[in-house]
Amino acid sequence: MAAYNQLVAGYREFRKDYLGEENREWLNIAKVRQTPKVMMIACSDSRVNPAIITRCGLGEIFMVNNVANLVPPFEEDKEGKATYHGTSAAIEFGVNHLQVGHIIIMGHSECGGIRSLMDDSITKKTKGYSFIKPWMDIVQEANDFSRDEKNTIGKADRTMVCEKRAILVSLNNLATFPWVKEAVKSGTLKLHGWYYQINNGCLSEYNMQTDEFEEIV
Repeated sequence: MAAYNQLVAGYREFRKDYLGEENREWLNIAKVRQTPKVMMIACSDSRVNPAIITRCGLGEIFMVNNVANLVPPFEEDKEGKATYHGTSAAIEFGVNHLQVGHIIIMGHSECGGIRSLMDDSITKKTKGYSFIKPWMDIVQEANDFSRDEKNTIGKADRTMVCEKRAILVSLNNLATFPWVKEAVKSGTLKLHGWYYQINNGCLSEYNMQTDEFEEIV
């Protein structure tokens, strides 16, 4: 109950500031529309909050959270109707309606979703059908390590490699959406891959030229 009461107490403090005079101009706009320039696809992990990490305020990030910050490939069902993908719907809304200028996929260290991809330590605890396993199959190729890699790279380092590879798979999947492809081609949209390390707060961005994640300093 203490954790819940803390949320309620925090809300009461928030609302005092929210309705304050210094926030009135923003409220007049926000009650009619939102105009974020950035869309962020991040993990549901409670330790990774992009708004806090980047010190953003309300209305600055169009936020999507899911297990392991995945983007499924663009697809329709056999009758031509869209399949049930909350993330895909958010991408459509962000690009076509909000016209965001940037989409960032932000992965992180110690990701439980990636851990479930690499072994069954999480899904084996589920009684009956597991929704996590088919969801993580989206980035199955991120876990394709050669025998030599398995023999020369330790488990912890392989996990980090897998976490970063999964970001790149999702970036490639993002580019399969027609409206994303069109916006990138026209120069109105840029795609980014970020990797956050929980233990030291280090944030890295994928550099397409070097094919490396480079620390943002």
